[in-house]
Amino acid sequence: MDKIQEMITSIDLNNVLKIFDIQIAVAVALMFILFRGVFSSIIIKIYYLIVKKNKKPKESSVYKYFSVLFVFIGVYLSINILPTNRKLKSIMTQLFEAALILFITKCLTTITHEDSYIYKKIFKKDNKTVNTFISKIIRGVMWVISFFVISFRLGFGKDLSGLFTALGIFSAALALAAQEIVKSLIGGMEILTDKPFVIGDWIEVGEHQGTVIDITYRSTRLKSPNNAIVTIPNSVITAESIINWNRLTSRRFETTLNLSLETTSEKVKKIVKEIKLVLENNKSVVRDSVQVHVSEIAASSINIFIYMYVKETEYTKFLRVKEELLCTLLFLAEKENIDLAYPTQTLYLRKGEEDFK
Repeated sequence: MDKIQEMITSIDLNNVLKIFDIQIAVAVALMFILFRGVFSSIIIKIYYLIVKKNKKPKESSVYKYFSVLFVFIGVYLSINILPTNRKLKSIMTQLFEAALILFITKCLTTITHEDSYIYKKIFKKDNKTVNTFISKIIRGVMWVISFFVISFRLGFGKDLSGLFTALGIFSAALALAAQEIVKSLIGGMEILTDKPFVIGDWIEVGEHQGTVIDITYRSTRLKSPNNAIVTIPNSVITAESIINWNRLTSRRFETTLNLSLETTSEKVKKIVKEIKLVLENNKSVVRDSVQVHVSEIAASSINIFIYMYVKETEYTKFLRVKEELLCTLLFLAEKENIDLAYPTQTLYLRKGEEDFK
């Protein structure tokens, strides 16, 4: 009888302990879930105090990742408190470690982003192109390392030697398939070392032209005049001739003003002098480069060739200056009552002998 009572008492005690463990586990999980925002804000605030940055924690790019991490911590601690079997605890431990590795990798890649505070402190600010390139390489290496570490922790590490052997077998085929990628990678390094252009420059490569918006290890992206994004492999860029319009100190502008054949020689001489005088006094024009000459007396026009250099090198601003100069030429022609020529053709009809009979 005493033994039965002891068994009942022990069973009741075990049930009470299990219920107590469950309550503690639920309380721990709820605490981390409900206060995940508070915990995340505290950690981010400490970081902002260290770097002396005045910013709200919720505005941080890693705030949501901290929140998810604290939920994982709560669930992990709850399962370890519950009276579960070792296998389930081992699986949860592996999953928690994988989540922790992903979280740390994400934080490190955020810190090593080219726009982050710490990255700007370490690297020079005046070379945005190189900083962007190095940042992408660092982040890519971090993700590859984290993938192998997670694979090892989840139990796939035992077969990694076989994986490397398989990669060795297919290395020749992959090398053939990756020839263009390797060329583009080498081309990217050449662009970074030679610096024929940087982000923000207006360049012309072959049949493509536009503003450089991004330079990666494999390709360069241009924003064309019609706002289309053009992606060019670096191997193609290094093989072509590159025109960097931003490196110019001035742009050439030339046009031909076609006057009608009825224009007198006096008016022609006068308008040539006026055009040259107006252009030489224009602030957007390089004074010594102005050339205005009668170049040809064609079948239907008297052609005045106009040649100069414009100080504005940026393409969109250059177009505005070009428009202004063309309107000035039209105004001068109207002022002198000179008509502009247009292609014409005169047809002469010959009467036959029957018309004279």
